[in-house]
Amino acid sequence: MKESGVRVLKILGRDYPVRASASEERALQEAADLLQERLAESRQRFPGASKDELLVLTALNLCVPLIQQGQQLREAEQRLAACIEQISRQLQL
Repeated sequence: MKESGVRVLKILGRDYPVRASASEERALQEAADLLQERLAESRQRFPGASKDELLVLTALNLCVPLIQQGQQLREAEQRLAACIEQISRQLQL
């Protein structure tokens, strides 16, 4: 891993120093950009929301697809395991 440094990300007008290796910086910046984009969308949908409320609502909206992808992955793993078991049984015949 390359040497890590501190990178400052500005989110909702506040600076957040984050330690990241050189190899992690791009992903970190992409994550911050996505968060800023989604926060702007949340701000439009909920104009009266406080910064804290915006962060919570945005975090929840970002978590839903992650949970769905995890479920899809588990289902695919189960189907794959069933296929492997079926192939193993057929090979033993």
